[in-house]
Amino acid sequence: MPDRPSDRRARVTAADTYDVVIVGAGPAGIFAALSLKDSGLAVCLLEKGPALEHRTCPMQSREAGCARCTPCALLCGWGGAGAYSDGKLTLTPAIGGKLQDYVGQEALGRLIEEVDRTYLDFGAPETVFAPDERVFRDLQRRAATADLILV
Repeated sequence: MPDRPSDRRARVTAADTYDVVIVGAGPAGIFAALSLKDSGLAVCLLEKGPALEHRTCPMQSREAGCARCTPCALLCGWGGAGAYSDGKLTLTPAIGGKLQDYVGQEALGRLIEEVDRTYLDFGAPETVFAPDERVFRDLQRRAATADLILV
């Protein structure tokens, strides 16, 4: 059976055009793309969600519950779920698991500094606000009663 004309058309795929395709423009995807930007490789960063300026949630303007948008504008899009967080970054190895067991304490410190420096280079504010010490100590005490550690 002969090929149909549409079957004979050249199929151009991302693999034909790019050396690296990164799926997801959350923090991991963005940092992967940044780490490759000077490599000379052709890099494509794909994101299923809308651009940051178009990320709006219907719940912000009404009292109803989640509209189950596909994709969810709060979770998907440039910056990932963190784009609409309150801006806190975890800049201590005391939070987030045992990464230091894999890369070592010194390397982890350098990585945390690199992440902080990158965010600052792209416009994050340099001023860091500390919590009210009295409130924080009270929350630590309450967390401890549930066998939790608040750092």
